[in-house]
Amino acid sequence: MKKLLFSLFITVLSHYSSKAQKDAIKYRLSDIQSFAINNEATYVRKKISLDITPHMSAKLLHSYDRVLVDTTVFLKQLIKGRLNLYYLKDGNTKGHFFIEKLNEPIQELIDHRFLRKTESGTFEVHLDTYNKQLYDLCEDCSNYSGKIFKYPYQETALSPLILKYNLFFGDNKALELSKKEKFKYTFFLHAAVGTYSFNIDRNLSYYSENYNKSGLKSASVGAGVLFDLPSKRGRLGIKIDLLYNHYEEDVQLYHTYEIPTNTSYLGLYIGPQYSIYKNVPKKINVYLNAGLSLEKRLAEKSTDFIYQGLGNAVGYKLGIGTKISRMNVELSYSKTDAGLRPFVYITGNIQKVSLALSYALGENK
Repeated sequence: MKKLLFSLFITVLSHYSSKAQKDAIKYRLSDIQSFAINNEATYVRKKISLDITPHMSAKLLHSYDRVLVDTTVFLKQLIKGRLNLYYLKDGNTKGHFFIEKLNEPIQELIDHRFLRKTESGTFEVHLDTYNKQLYDLCEDCSNYSGKIFKYPYQETALSPLILKYNLFFGDNKALELSKKEKFKYTFFLHAAVGTYSFNIDRNLSYYSENYNKSGLKSASVGAGVLFDLPSKRGRLGIKIDLLYNHYEEDVQLYHTYEIPTNTSYLGLYIGPQYSIYKNVPKKINVYLNAGLSLEKRLAEKSTDFIYQGLGNAVGYKLGIGTKISRMNVELSYSKTDAGLRPFVYITGNIQKVSLALSYALGENK
């Protein structure tokens, strides 16, 4: 009976798989005229004459002439309206802006640099021809008629200019199709439990000792913030955590000294975080992070003078975690120098593994 049901299941699966393959529509790259990414960036297929003249100072040509190639590319459309504005960054990190008015041919806004040799020496020449192009295109708009165009070759300057032009002609449908990404940030509440171990080497000219212990318990509570870097589509950010750390006991420095118990530290952790998998509709995010750590002792827990000489613990932290909706679960490993830097004859470290839960309070838009 089980074999019969399994065979029936395979038959039905094969049927629908074959039907799905027959119904699938295949597109060639040449069939795609435009596409959007996360409803935040729109790209349009255009035939253009691209200026590939070197733009870095060390590679400028000794020629007024520009190097042009005819090609078809997908341009990022910044503004759609009576005047369309597009942007492209080529393989040499050179930025290009393109303008298109009604049914007129698309043209690149020319920002040209070259070298000119004279009797006095060689000089770099910059031609902001794009300002003259924009003036000519906007001449039919009284908002700009008779004004001097001295706009920088930047999206933050050109986009408002084009939007204002379109609005003058009552083009209320003028849109910012690809808005510049904002610097977003998210606040978190954080709690963790963990286990740690320490290894201490005490080296003097006449003797040496080693102390180590494992299976100790720790806990942390606090808050953090994650800053998403623009143009990385929420995959790369900078994470900052401020935590109150509780340790079951401090490190052992000498066999006759009283080891402080229930010690507390204020920890600061700063470093990058990168999403290795992100499913926006399902609000799932799997990430890796790393960072530097600084832990400051909050109180002295021992009367022995040597413990009072301990400094701030410096180290690093590595983590892997997943975020589902607003909840984060993260497994981390950290290592510090146990605050032993003030001692020239004592070295060691504390290594800790923690499991943390954090809750996102909200994200700025």
